[in-house]
Amino acid sequence: MRILVPVDESEMSRRVVEYLLRHESLLGAKPEIELVNVQYSVPESIIQLFGMAAVKQYYLETGKNAFDDLSKKFDLKPLNAEERVLYGDVGTKLAEEAKEFKADLIVMGTRGLNPMKGLLLGSVSNALLARTRVPMLLIREATRAIPEKMRVGIFVDGSKYGEAAADFVLGHLELFGPDAQFTVVHCAEPVPDPIAPNPVNPMTPVLTREELEDEQKKDFKEAVQAVLDPFEVGGVNVQAKLLIGDPYKKLPEYANANLDLVVMGSHGYGSFTAAVMGSTAMHTAAETHVPILVIRRPEE
Repeated sequence: MRILVPVDESEMSRRVVEYLLRHESLLGAKPEIELVNVQYSVPESIIQLFGMAAVKQYYLETGKNAFDDLSKKFDLKPLNAEERVLYGDVGTKLAEEAKEFKADLIVMGTRGLNPMKGLLLGSVSNALLARTRVPMLLIREATRAIPEKMRVGIFVDGSKYGEAAADFVLGHLELFGPDAQFTVVHCAEPVPDPIAPNPVNPMTPVLTREELEDEQKKDFKEAVQAVLDPFEVGGVNVQAKLLIGDPYKKLPEYANANLDLVVMGSHGYGSFTAAVMGSTAMHTAAETHVPILVIRRPEE
């Protein structure tokens, strides 16, 4: 597996590297890792004043400081990583490098801000998510240690994005360590109270609560079955979980209390988080403290 890890001199980058060093299973078998630092573009006037060669030497040295900072705090030898410094727009350059490196996974840190601000993932991870099809593992500020048996939740809503997430998980089981516990999670609104008979047309059929609940169970099965089937065919133990309530609240609550990793699909279009991830996924990402693996559909 080829893994791209964007880094800078921030505390968030140090947490990402520490997370990878502590959880070797996430690296997969025989990983090829590239640590990438991107230096922001400087004004054309500065290039004209000092010359492109001097500017390039400056950003190479500045970028190397990020790697030196990590080396002072951690033994990076287990990662056996290559180091690369790039120059330009951060989101664009990282997306280009992910394609050039043929990355199978991008691992980076992210904040969890108010989703209404549209910056819940931070400007860099948000920009990169909009520009790449490579799956992204987003490490959170409050990420806790992973236990011996990782509890993985695959959040689905009945769309094809859930199937894409399942395909990636099954194709890279080594990422989740031995004896991982997989749960396909779907959230539905509460069953409404039965509607009273129509006084104008008393022959209009009225569904009972039992019938409404049966319909809800049917929708749940349809939403999760396409994800459960490939797990069962592959002989991987999996279970399904139906949550009842507001998805904006129930999904993050369930993740924070019961999971070590969330897997979600991404729409993969637009430059804003809400457009890229969808509103439910956006709120889940904003309120969830565990790492989130965001998967794009291959055909997008």
